[in-house]
Amino acid sequence: MKERVYRYRAIERRIVASQPGARLLDVGCGAGANLRRLRRYGGAPIGIEPDVARAKKGATVTPTVVGVGERLPFCGESFELVYISHVLHHARDLEEVLSECLRVLVPGGLLFVIETVEDSPLLRLARFLQPSWQGDAVLNRFRFGELRRRIAATGFDVEASATFNWIYFAWELLPIAFRPLRIFDPLFVGLDTLFRRPLAKWGAHCWLVARKAGREELWAGAWRES
Repeated sequence: MKERVYRYRAIERRIVASQPGARLLDVGCGAGANLRRLRRYGGAPIGIEPDVARAKKGATVTPTVVGVGERLPFCGESFELVYISHVLHHARDLEEVLSECLRVLVPGGLLFVIETVEDSPLLRLARFLQPSWQGDAVLNRFRFGELRRRIAATGFDVEASATFNWIYFAWELLPIAFRPLRIFDPLFVGLDTLFRRPLAKWGAHCWLVARKAGREELWAGAWRES
């Protein structure tokens, strides 16, 4: 049901499944939730996570190392895809993280980003009231267009992108605190889906697919719907 809001899930699944066994790097993998999904789609993921306790949990899913995105401990051209989910707003040096992602990708490799953006007035209010998330400080605040420009300025070609989640993110915090409220999930998923297009400019999150110059045939537009 949530995939109606988190529309990038179908795109990431299509991309990873198109290249079984592809080498994937999840930057800021946390406890491994994304690693599980990427492995299930057929990829060969590795995680990197600065928090030791989270990295240990991630290591129960796939190989995971302790480290930061600004200094990736991998040789150049080591991965076909780099995956970053809700990490860039925590980065101490955003441009350095993006440059490192570019370095470790093979020619034609993909950067897949899911990120929080502040086009949403609700999100800006939430950030004012709570300037950290799960103990991690928010160090970068950007709008959708700005994030696209900064990724492109690093040397990537942004191939596809969109905003999503204009209201569901705000609702979802309440069931985390009080689980019985989950019974109202279908209502808010429906609202988010119904008004997705007219309210897209106020999306609180975005996804982007960006490519490193090189082998055009490597992913062959796997992010596009057939």
